[in-house]
Amino acid sequence: MTSNKTWLIFWTRGGTELKTKEKIEKLVKDKGWQNKVERIFVPTQKITKQVKRRVAEEIYDIVIKSVPPKFPLEFTRLISNLQIGFKGKMSGGISYDYEEVGKNTYKLKKPDRGKIQEVFLELLNKGLYPSILGVEGEESENLVEKLKALGFEIERVKSALKVKHYKYKTETKIIEKPIYGGYIFILMEEDQRIIDEITRAISGTRPIRATDPNTGLPTYIHASEEDIKKIEELLQRQEQEEKRKAPFEKGDVVKIVEGTLKGREGKVVDVDLERGVLTVEIVFFGKPQNIEVEFTQAERVNV
Repeated sequence: MTSNKTWLIFWTRGGTELKTKEKIEKLVKDKGWQNKVERIFVPTQKITKQVKRRVAEEIYDIVIKSVPPKFPLEFTRLISNLQIGFKGKMSGGISYDYEEVGKNTYKLKKPDRGKIQEVFLELLNKGLYPSILGVEGEESENLVEKLKALGFEIERVKSALKVKHYKYKTETKIIEKPIYGGYIFILMEEDQRIIDEITRAISGTRPIRATDPNTGLPTYIHASEEDIKKIEELLQRQEQEEKRKAPFEKGDVVKIVEGTLKGREGKVVDVDLERGVLTVEIVFFGKPQNIEVEFTQAERVNV
């Protein structure tokens, strides 16, 4: 410890410790006190939380450019619960009721799904493109693959529908929580002018003072270098314990259970506890590639 500096303990409102630390750091920089204020310390521990948040789901329209010579029965089952429409510029009437739902996009009203082949062929003959409307992201990818396998020529585009679909996504979030609520430790010169400026500049922050029994004058609470060392040792032990609790380690084989890569397996090459993210090496077309996935999007594979 620098000989003319000592650890002073300041108090701030519980829950504002880290923000208050940032304010003090800015004040020190603005005033040019870096040689007088050596370190501002808020001991924290990392806590892993599972947080649910609502996210908007992208929806797509699947545009059918051509149909196979023999219309597959499987198609009717695949689209049984989906909205049917068409895209293109209308230059004449068609045999079915419809409504406009977007630019050059129309939805059929109560289409006869038992005659879907006739419906699609009439639309194609009139230069229009039959479409499956408003399909959610992952579902649309699966549907595209199945339709291509059945012989359809298709294109997936962002939906013209204005309706937003939402889903809840669970994320692993690492937060820093102060160990000593309301306390900030500052290694600095015991300069009353600087101390008073710090306490005046930060709203709701004041030093903890006690009264000297001999002089009756206020004095600050001090922390020794040994106190700080014990705190840092405690933080190191907690960090090591947190690493032992990590759900994944380098070298683990994991399977992706959510997202566009669902079902693929790969090897963990990095674990980011701060962000709750894994870097996984997955082989694409014979070449390894690193991708990032959240903890909640992967599960360990027993090998």
